[in-house]
Amino acid sequence: MKGKKPSKKMIVALAVIITVVSIASYFGVTSAAGSDLPETIQREYPVTRGDITAGVSGQGVLHYGSTPQNFSEIVTIGEVLVKAGQAVKAGDKLVMADEEKLGEAIESAQSELEKTRIALKQAQSAKTLGELNAQKEAASQDAGSAETESQLIQASNAVDSLQQKVDALAAQISEIDTQLASLPEGDVQAAALNDKREVLTAELEAARQELENAQSSLSSLEDAKNRQDEAQAKSDAIDKKIADANSGSLQDAVDLAQLDVEAAQKKVDQLQELKDDPYLYASIDGVVLSLDAEPGAETKPESPAAVIGDPNAKTVTVPVSQSDIGKIEEGQAAEFTLDAFGDQKFTGKVQSRSLVPIKDSNPISYNVAISVDPNDAEMLDGMSANATIVLRQQKDVLQLSNKAIFLADGKQYVKMRNDDGTLRDVEIRTGFSDGKVSEITGGLSEGDTVIVEG
Repeated sequence: MKGKKPSKKMIVALAVIITVVSIASYFGVTSAAGSDLPETIQREYPVTRGDITAGVSGQGVLHYGSTPQNFSEIVTIGEVLVKAGQAVKAGDKLVMADEEKLGEAIESAQSELEKTRIALKQAQSAKTLGELNAQKEAASQDAGSAETESQLIQASNAVDSLQQKVDALAAQISEIDTQLASLPEGDVQAAALNDKREVLTAELEAARQELENAQSSLSSLEDAKNRQDEAQAKSDAIDKKIADANSGSLQDAVDLAQLDVEAAQKKVDQLQELKDDPYLYASIDGVVLSLDAEPGAETKPESPAAVIGDPNAKTVTVPVSQSDIGKIEEGQAAEFTLDAFGDQKFTGKVQSRSLVPIKDSNPISYNVAISVDPNDAEMLDGMSANATIVLRQQKDVLQLSNKAIFLADGKQYVKMRNDDGTLRDVEIRTGFSDGKVSEITGGLSEGDTVIVEG
């Protein structure tokens, strides 16, 4: 059953009623609102308890401690098994080397190893030959010295023999002289003894001349031997220096060749190990921060195939201006917030400060690394941070915003509301301030509310 349509009179009546109510409501609300508006704006600042920190502040970035991951030898990448930003565990496979290329690398390394072995043998042979030549030269010098020594002995023996002959002849002549002196004058034996004496005297003169010649020859040989010994000593000293130098050089060549063999052998062994197990494994738990590995590309010693960030070794790096860097020391406490966590405060300590300025920084600034104290927040690499390195701090003190404090006649005051709504000035005492809030040491209590007009 359909309802009846409202009459025109009813519609008009309803419209009038709605209009009247609307106008009345408007004026009523406006009047009420206007009566409650204060003449001036008043802001409230509570007296709270907390820490006041003054320090050097800066905006920085949170980073994980990074650990490079690379193969022990240059290899060709076969397959990449992870992605940047992926969480991994120690022992997880990161990259696989190309096994076919590994086989080729092993063959090349073995060929190089054989070359180093040949070079080692040549160096050892050269050293042995040098030692034999030195021994041969020494033997030749010893032979010449032995010959001279033999001549000296022969000459000395000749002098001794001739001296004995001279002494014997002189003794015989002396004996004949004794006999002649004992014979009576005109004795028939005197003539025979005189004849014998003449013969012995001639032999004695000849022996003395021969002895003199032998002594001269011996002296010449001795002089020659002394000169030879001096020359030999000088020659030996020079030869020793030459031999030592040659021996040292030859030994150095052997040692270097040996090192080359060991390095080549190590390379062969490492490549063989990679052939047996061609994977690069994560050395720690963490997050893959970066990858420099593509299938078919060779790894580079200076550029790790992967970098793993350790979430348990976080640091915040903050640039500090040259005017403040001298105030920073290792071990100083630090506080910071992360944009991802709002006003939540985290703590740490200055781990290090760079003594080299940040490139192209203006003003000149230096990086300061802050280690992050353990916490339960899920901090991720690259998060923006706002850090303050603590220079001075007052803990658990009453504090009030500096905006609520004003000076009058050299004293500090705040305004507080009376019970009737009027304001009164209250003198206060302050202590340490960080430039934004001040420590309240007298005149206010925790929970008080201070009013600021205007």
